[in-house]
Amino acid sequence: MHRFVVLTLSRTRQWRRTTMRCMGTTAELLIEGEADHTSTACARLRALEQCWSRFRPDSELNLALVAPGRWVDISPDLARALRAALHAHRSTGGAFDPTVRTALEALGYDRTFPDVGEQPSGSDHAAGHPAPMPAPGVGNIELDGQRLRLRHSVSLDLGGIGKGLAADIVSRELIAAGARAALVSLGGDMCAAGEPPEDGWPVPIVHPNSGAVLATHRLHDGAVVMSTTLLRTWRRGGAQHHHIIDPRTGASATTDLAAVAVAGPSAAHAEAVAKAAIVLGHAGGRDLVEQLGLEAWFIGAAP
Repeated sequence: MHRFVVLTLSRTRQWRRTTMRCMGTTAELLIEGEADHTSTACARLRALEQCWSRFRPDSELNLALVAPGRWVDISPDLARALRAALHAHRSTGGAFDPTVRTALEALGYDRTFPDVGEQPSGSDHAAGHPAPMPAPGVGNIELDGQRLRLRHSVSLDLGGIGKGLAADIVSRELIAAGARAALVSLGGDMCAAGEPPEDGWPVPIVHPNSGAVLATHRLHDGAVVMSTTLLRTWRRGGAQHHHIIDPRTGASATTDLAAVAVAGPSAAHAEAVAKAAIVLGHAGGRDLVEQLGLEAWFIGAAP
């Protein structure tokens, strides 16, 4: 994920700034409020990571996956994340699909990204994986309130949309707890709530490769995210892969886009739309964004 950096802060207001590692990335919090708002927000991010991280064997999500075919009681947070994923699947016409996890792991992204690295053909890790297969689809997910049933051992990845949802949840919970303003960013999935600085938060839209600032978005209340094929890349068996999976094939998306940034009310939904736009390519992605009434920036892949 691309990491946004806010260009300036108001000189007349007092902000508490905190960074932490969470959900496999750097979380950044800017809060106008009390010290306990910061500690509460950090604890909440840790709890959400424990809820839906695919890299924690004891996460609530992973524990739910070991009981295929049976109804499992789940927490309100996990139910909310699954509803967000199912909504994103519907609104993108299936271009976003949370059931791509098996395909993603078959390509080698089965551990936190810094540990992925080169995986040569014939290695113990790379050998024995099947050819890419389409994602099994959300028809294998049954959600009834706070009960979940998965069919056919379907596996779920809530990584990207989970980061966006965490930014949505924590920023808005901070305002409900009495903070005047909050900006929460997880690896480029950013959500602002409350009273913004004068003229809004100036968020640069940065090319993920060159670092050039392509535009500046004034964020007031809502979200802006970027997804890219350029940063989370690795090689396996001599082939190059990236983490944005085309659910129709189970392989890294073949696309004419290097990155898409999306602004909208929710970081979770914007995250899913950005990934879906990359899967669909420039023409299909632009049609999707226009259909949903969102603002977006498209960065083409180098020829």
